[in-house]
Amino acid sequence: MAPKDIMTNSHAKSILNTMNSLRKSQTLCDVTLRVNLKDFPAHRIVLAACSDYFCAMFTNELSEKGKPYVDIQGLTSSTMEILLDFVYTETVHVTVENVQELLPAACLLQLKGVKQACCDFLESQLDPSNCLGIRDFAETHNCLDLMQAAEVYSQKHFPEVVQHEEFMLLHQEEVEKLIHCDEIQINSEEPVFEAVINWVKHNKNEREKSLPQLLQYVRMPLLTPRYITDVIDAEPLIRCSLQCRDLVDEAKKFHLRPELRSQMQGPRTRVRLGANEVLLVIGGFGSQQSPIDIVEKYDPKTQEWSFLPVSVIVAFAMKW
Repeated sequence: MAPKDIMTNSHAKSILNTMNSLRKSQTLCDVTLRVNLKDFPAHRIVLAACSDYFCAMFTNELSEKGKPYVDIQGLTSSTMEILLDFVYTETVHVTVENVQELLPAACLLQLKGVKQACCDFLESQLDPSNCLGIRDFAETHNCLDLMQAAEVYSQKHFPEVVQHEEFMLLHQEEVEKLIHCDEIQINSEEPVFEAVINWVKHNKNEREKSLPQLLQYVRMPLLTPRYITDVIDAEPLIRCSLQCRDLVDEAKKFHLRPELRSQMQGPRTRVRLGANEVLLVIGGFGSQQSPIDIVEKYDPKTQEWSFLPVSVIVAFAMKW
């Protein structure tokens, strides 16, 4: 029989368990990490194998290379204990209480597994009240996947997100970026207009001057004439600004002069990709010139076509 290499599944885990036992008994430890006056005995080779930070520290000509004690700045002793447990056990306990300290520490010590665990945990905690804060936190620590997930969540839940304090505390540039986005999922532009007005009123004295700039990202021509005349026209902040009134007049013109709509096409007349709108294809003739009695639907969100019941044709005809 030909020789065969056999891989076991327990070897690596057994080594980790043994090294962790040696660490806890302070056996064969050749370096002590000192964090806030607390000492953590460890093995250089284990730290270097798990962390590029420690690998560079112990293999290059740095001052810490041969020192028995190494001071670690920028994290707490409790966080260091969690990180060391991960190094020796490949397990990390992430909680709401420790994740904000754990993630920056993992980035500092270049512990990719802990960083990923923190990102996965934060993604699982996303809700309308915290997604904007998590997005900024992820951006600060270069967690691109988490930042993207939080961004998409804020777009998907826009009407709920703008009701919370995190939105009200955004800087103007951040509000602009959010309301300018095509991917916001809304049934109409009403939540966008109301979000802008509420954000301005949250600190009216300082933010009122920003209203014309923000309002240009609200797609007012897509609002109903009733909403424009009954709500927007009645808003005192709008009535006091000539620039805002010009944008309102543009929306009214879009409704009052349908023949001019082709000339008015632009960012404010473009339906958002996240809007709950679909394209219906009704009627026509088949390959044998026979009438087609089916309805096809295209969903821009999923980019998929599907068939609808014939009853949709009747309902559509009765509506129009």
